[in-house]
Amino acid sequence: GLHTRLRVYGCDLLSDGSIRGLSRDGYDGRDFISFDAEFGRFVAADSAAEITRRRWEQEGDEALARMNYLKHECPEWLRTYVGYGRKELERKEPPDVHVSGREEHGTLILSCHAYGFYPNTIAVSWMKGADTLDQETEWGGIVPNSDGTFHTWARIEALPEEREQYRCRVEHPGMLEPGIFAWEPTSGGSLTVVVAVSIIAAILILILIGFGVWKLQS
Repeated sequence: GLHTRLRVYGCDLLSDGSIRGLSRDGYDGRDFISFDAEFGRFVAADSAAEITRRRWEQEGDEALARMNYLKHECPEWLRTYVGYGRKELERKEPPDVHVSGREEHGTLILSCHAYGFYPNTIAVSWMKGADTLDQETEWGGIVPNSDGTFHTWARIEALPEEREQYRCRVEHPGMLEPGIFAWEPTSGGSLTVVVAVSIIAAILILILIGFGVWKLQS
């Protein structure tokens, strides 16, 4: 008939730095035999496993292989992976924060975006003066980026004339202290200069074209 054999093995890194190994075999859903790494011997779960225990201990190869794995290979791999995990846990990347605003039907909509932060623990809130406006704030979810970092946003509606009273507060483990950010709308003066320069350039081009046509006709 069909029978099943299950083997469970591994090791634990204890708080004092010592290693505790585990190696256990099951047969048809029941404990069959285990290996005591401290004393280097097998322990049979019942009389049926005694035959296997005696054979493995007489041959010696099975005990040596399990002892080598539990005492050397498994602890080495475990320490490597613990090191990887510790490095990841200690990783902290602060957010890049941008505040924007736009007017719609007489209402100013302020948005605070936090990009590229790690870990995903972050607090983004809008403040008016010294008051935190949690009930008036709409939050986006904390969404993962392709590089393993995260981004999120918080939005609030305000009166345009009260714009300067609003601040976005961001708190993250990668920041030495909470950051306070305000919306600074770009001045329309620079746009006016760009438009004026474009008009002047267009006029000069037309003059040059007209001069070229006049020269050809003359």
